[in-house]
Amino acid sequence: MTRRGVVGAAAGLGALGWAGSALARDGGPDIAAQLDAAVEQAIIDADFSGALMLKRGDRIVYQRAVGEADRGFGVANRIDTRFNIASIGKMFTATAVLRLAEQGRIDLDAPILRYLPDYPAPAIAGQVTARQLLSHSSGVSSYWEEMAEKPSQAFVETRDFLPLFANKPLEFTPGERTGYSNGGYVLLGLIIEALTGEAYADHIGRTVFQPLGMTGSGYWPLDLVVPNRADGYTRDETTPGAWRRNVFVNQFRGNPGGGGYSTVQDLSIFMAALADGRLLSPRMQRAATTGLFDLGRLRYGLGVMVDSINGHRILGHDGGHLGIAGEVWRYEDLGYTFALLSNGEVDAYWGMNVAVKDILCGPGPATAGYHLGMAMTATARDDSVAAARALFDARPQGGRPRLVFEVEAAKARHRGNPEGAERITQIGALVEATA
Repeated sequence: MTRRGVVGAAAGLGALGWAGSALARDGGPDIAAQLDAAVEQAIIDADFSGALMLKRGDRIVYQRAVGEADRGFGVANRIDTRFNIASIGKMFTATAVLRLAEQGRIDLDAPILRYLPDYPAPAIAGQVTARQLLSHSSGVSSYWEEMAEKPSQAFVETRDFLPLFANKPLEFTPGERTGYSNGGYVLLGLIIEALTGEAYADHIGRTVFQPLGMTGSGYWPLDLVVPNRADGYTRDETTPGAWRRNVFVNQFRGNPGGGGYSTVQDLSIFMAALADGRLLSPRMQRAATTGLFDLGRLRYGLGVMVDSINGHRILGHDGGHLGIAGEVWRYEDLGYTFALLSNGEVDAYWGMNVAVKDILCGPGPATAGYHLGMAMTATARDDSVAAARALFDARPQGGRPRLVFEVEAAKARHRGNPEGAERITQIGALVEATA
């Protein structure tokens, strides 16, 4: 996802919001009311700022926007606000490549040197295939550290990213395992450009956004005035209570690996089209959504993440960076599509991600680690390291807390509680030492 795990959340209670109609599941409590309560809690606990939408089929079950798109002028987020979607955009890249494969224009199992004959490292391009790039099993590295050494304006076109990683050795033998790679998706974008003669952003706009009516989506540079686009915000690490725009740590323009802009409605439209055959044939759709390799707690297909929550299969993608976080998931057997986009820090995104899974699928192993980590954090912050350690020692056999401690310590400092932050850091270090 990114250098910082996955990101999201910002803004405050002076928020403009919309709430949609209710839909009960299995005779249980009202889902809309539960989501509303989760949003309110995320605002209090983690400064949540963003937009979210839950649909069942074509029906909007719940939608709401909170927080601010521009903190300086107090401009509220709206349900149609354009947020940076980070790695969610990998699904657009994968869709374009798979459609070219269906047209017979690319062999997913051929060396990419066939399509990029001028690749600076032909020995590498002669080993790697598009299928491996799509599934993050190519061994091609990413480029965040190298990119940070240059001004963001140096990276405008897809080819501008190539020197950051092209000559780096493969991290492992292609096909033997997985390693998340933004560089691999840049190569897929270059293949799209080579085969179509179009710039990557133009091709995605023509073949995906325009046919589906995704009018809120695009790949605009940071310095272009774009109506209804949210800025991203991070907590200032030196001044309690202050926030900073992410303009100096954000990509200047999105690329095939992510960083474009979209809305929760557009992402919901895309997921529906992916499911109902408007984008890919049934055979290719099955290939894309079949998990091939483990990627942490979930599996990765061809541009699509695949997970199971208490037996409910979900498909989609998440993404994040500093001041950016989001996800879109289709809960296949339940018939729901959920989209969330945020323009703040990661902790609110984590909280909403877990809340939605618990509401739709019920609590279970997939979210237990988060709840344990947050309980330990709160106990360390408000009580003592010893009390937090007692929670850790009493955990179920095999249970591990999610490593939320670094982010939660930073939030405590931001809220003027350095002593609590130090205790959170200490319990985090104890957990790390037991790994």
